[in-house]
Amino acid sequence: MSFTLRVLLGLVSGLAIGIGVAAGGEGWWARLPGFLEPLGQLWVNAIRMTVIPLVASGLIVGVAGMRDARAVGRLGLRSLGLFVAFVTAATVFSVVTAYPALQRLHIDPAVAQSLRDAAAGAGQSAAQTATQLPSWSRWFMDLVPVNAFKAAADGAILPLIVFALAFGLALTAVAPERRRVVVTFFAGIADAMLALVGWVLKLTPIGVFALAVPLGARMGLSAAGALVYYIGLLSVVSGAFIVVVLYPAAVLLGRVPFGRFARAAAPAQAVAFSSRASLAALPAVFEGVRKGLGWSEE
Repeated sequence: MSFTLRVLLGLVSGLAIGIGVAAGGEGWWARLPGFLEPLGQLWVNAIRMTVIPLVASGLIVGVAGMRDARAVGRLGLRSLGLFVAFVTAATVFSVVTAYPALQRLHIDPAVAQSLRDAAAGAGQSAAQTATQLPSWSRWFMDLVPVNAFKAAADGAILPLIVFALAFGLALTAVAPERRRVVVTFFAGIADAMLALVGWVLKLTPIGVFALAVPLGARMGLSAAGALVYYIGLLSVVSGAFIVVVLYPAAVLLGRVPFGRFARAAAPAQAVAFSSRASLAALPAVFEGVRKGLGWSEE
């Protein structure tokens, strides 16, 4: 059985068991979601703990290894332009395709209340975060971290990227012998993180199952039906956008064969689908680029 099928099996079976618990589980059966939820969160945390060291070390090695420091600026501008273009295309695509389909979803008021209750904690957290958002001027000033280690501890990924880029550029001005020592050190960190990611990804079906059981138990059958419809719609729209826009762009702009790119991207897509976290999928993206596409750090 393929990796993706095992992940989907973990998701479906976890939701089914959780729905069974919501329908009238007793004894140890009723306590099962509370036992599995911490295990699922441990799996997500295990993936996320590799993101900061992997991103920082990868950027430092990539920038310091470039023969032309000006290429960093060109690559950054190109990446920003592609990001804006793809986000705009995704927005238009989703409005045209997903919005009409969502209009056909009629949710019973009791089911809607169940969904609200399940998301109450996340909603309160999001509301608290929204009230604490900094001003544009403060956000701009925080791009340069006062303490790079504090930025890493806080999970502030953008300031850490700025520091890693600056540090990598500074290494290009260092004597080659000394630069080689530092680059080798960070390359070792990146390789170790990728090995760690590989171990964690093998547990993805189990982690997804551990997250799906409490989710199904909180929502019940009716709410889970609405969730399945939404997930199915989101998967179809996202898959269509990937096939229609992103894959052709990778083939045309990146000059990569379609099949090779699809195989390299599949693990990261599976992790993103199961964990519902883009940061959690980032290590798998690194691994796919290096091993699946065979691209250098630069």
